[in-house]
Amino acid sequence: MGYTYVMADIHGMYEAYLAMLEKIKFGPGDILYVLGDVIDRGRDGIRILRDFMQRDNVTLLLGNHEDMMLQVVTMDEMSGTEYEKNMYQWSRNGGDVTAQFFFHCLNYKEQAKMIAYLEACPLFLPEIVVNGKRYYLVHAFPDLEGLADGISGGTVTTDSLSELPPAAARRLRNAVLWRRPEGTETLSEYGTILFGHTPTIHYQEELPMIFWHGRNMIDVDCGCAYLAAGRTEGQLGCLRLEDEKEFYLR
Repeated sequence: MGYTYVMADIHGMYEAYLAMLEKIKFGPGDILYVLGDVIDRGRDGIRILRDFMQRDNVTLLLGNHEDMMLQVVTMDEMSGTEYEKNMYQWSRNGGDVTAQFFFHCLNYKEQAKMIAYLEACPLFLPEIVVNGKRYYLVHAFPDLEGLADGISGGTVTTDSLSELPPAAARRLRNAVLWRRPEGTETLSEYGTILFGHTPTIHYQEELPMIFWHGRNMIDVDCGCAYLAAGRTEGQLGCLRLEDEKEFYLR
């Protein structure tokens, strides 16, 4: 029997990601969920995406950084006000290194495959069960309004957002990709919520960062974005769900 692991916010730190797989002895019988933001900040986000695309046992949930990337690379015209707006937002959030690799190091076929892969990534997984315990997996925050209930069955992806009215789609995207929990919420009806996006230093003072345990919530973003900037506060964390054992790698 394999194990179930969760990571988040690797932010281009490819060598740290590989070292963590080695540390947990990740094998073909195991499952890994990554809660978004594997690109930007660090230089090797595209390499991480390529690695994911070759593995049947890794599921990437979309993060706000992957969403910003899609907003740029799926535009029909690579010019004009809307393109410049989207590119500026992605760039100011650390996307330059990813954009440079995507546009200059991948051919059109590779670009198309990567876009299709990202468009098929779930925005959240409302329930996975491990050893009888329920987990809600999301990059930033749950869909408390039930906006996704208006989407026909199956996994909620960026493509399926077209089934919602534009205002509802914007609210859903903002919640699950951008909203930061206050840290005082009690959301027991969702099981245990596993999320990233917000480095755990926002909730506690432990350095280097470790997982933050709130009320029915666990923040697993231990600050790889800080590592990518050469700062010592961050490290890569990985949670094994069968026993909730925590693994860390700097």
